[in-house]
Amino acid sequence: MNDAIELQELFDNFHPTLADSNLFNHRLERKIAMIDEIRQSQAANIRRYRMAVIAAFVAGIVFGGVLLAFILSTPSDAPLFTFDINFYPLQFIEQNSRMICVLLTSLMIAFCIIAMMNTSEMVSRIRGREM
Repeated sequence: MNDAIELQELFDNFHPTLADSNLFNHRLERKIAMIDEIRQSQAANIRRYRMAVIAAFVAGIVFGGVLLAFILSTPSDAPLFTFDINFYPLQFIEQNSRMICVLLTSLMIAFCIIAMMNTSEMVSRIRGREM
């Protein structure tokens, strides 16, 4: 009980002096300028992420289309590449080169789509924190 009375007296007797208003205004303007800088950098990051999403999407479509067109344009009985070596693992790769290229093309397209989705999710999280 005695502590509560002492605490109340301490608050009642506390009369802070006001600081220089010019200094306060200067600090406030500096903090507002810093906030604007942060907003501008976040907006630039969002633009950069959007460009990365678009680049990943376009790269996946272009590379996948070019590789698929190359695979389909070659004769089906001829391998896409040859090693001219009688080593079984390389002969296996040579005989199945068409399927290996289709697999690699699919993986590249899938990687580009996943990268696009991850970047898009990152942009939406940054946008959510911003607001």
